Amino acid sequence: MATQSLYDLAVLDRADPYTGLIEDVTTLAPEFGVFAAHKRGGTWYKTVKRTTLPTMQFRQVNAGTSPSKSNFKSEIKEMFFLDGRLSIDEAVWEADEAALGSLWQLEAAGAMRAASILLGQQVYYGTSADSNGFTGLRAQAAYVVALQSGGNNTNTTSAYLAWMDEKEGCRFDVGMDGQFAISPPFRQQIVDPNNSAKAFFAYVGNLKAWIGFNVMSNIANWAVSAIAQGTTPAAWMTDNAAAQLLAQIPVARRSNLRWFMNRACHATLQQSRSTINIGIAGGVTGGSNTALASYQAAGADGRPAFSPLPESCLGYPITLTDSILNTETN
Repeated sequence: MATQSLYDLAVLDRADPYTGLIEDVTTLAPEFGVFAAHKRGGTWYKTVKRTTLPTMQFRQVNAGTSPSKSNFKSEIKEMFFLDGRLSIDEAVWEADEAALGSLWQLEAAGAMRAASILLGQQVYYGTSADSNGFTGLRAQAAYVVALQSGGNNTNTTSAYLAWMDEKEGCRFDVGMDGQFAISPPFRQQIVDPNNSAKAFFAYVGNLKAWIGFNVMSNIANWAVSAIAQGTTPAAWMTDNAAAQLLAQIPVARRSNLRWFMNRACHATLQQSRSTINIGIAGGVTGGSNTALASYQAAGADGRPAFSPLPESCLGYPITLTDSILNTETN
């Protein structure tokens, strides 16, 4: 069991109260603030999906038509228990001078930050991030543009295109009526983690929530797709690759789409836009016409143009996140 030590307390109590706590953990995990989150009673619910439409047709006078109907499918959507235990030895608790505020509140804030980081990675990698959690986007992607040839390439990454529709797209479900909270601390005897024959009193509690991440429509409806980026310039994320992916998505599913990518993928997209190649027919080499390549210059010295940071791709906004890894195998 991880507990606060007197050394941790000494570090906190020697801090400058005017500066406050400085966060040196800067992982950006915006997923919990970007995807819709719905409160749910209990820990599971059932959905019904229409999978086919009835057939419509014209008919002639005095001639009939064939009957048809919709087909439906029911599915169970689950939420999974997220649990972060907090424990502070009463000796540390009573010695706390609260130089930076309540020690419990500092731990609670850290637990919330850690939970957001875990949920961020779980959104993409699902049970590969935590086997007891929900299934992620990577396992549910309907279509993937593989930019790295050969397959099974390590140290690669992906850009994900998610449908953000609250009813049929990708969303969080929060069970037990939306419970996502830190419990109040209470004093309890706990076992010494270094010697099970001994015990001491501590103030304990936890962060608890029932969380599910569900792609509501089935895979054929393209609620999530991805681009698997490679390690060479030829396999970078580009507008051309994005267009290949978007071409696979039906028009009815193209509203409210959003890109999710990490810093590496974001940088390669920017670099791919930075130099504009203009093919000019002309010139004679050995009696035949050739296409001469030139570039849009940024200044009189002939420097190539450099694109600003991408905020969108094909008209859909980009969310930058640290939750997508550079160590995928694509």
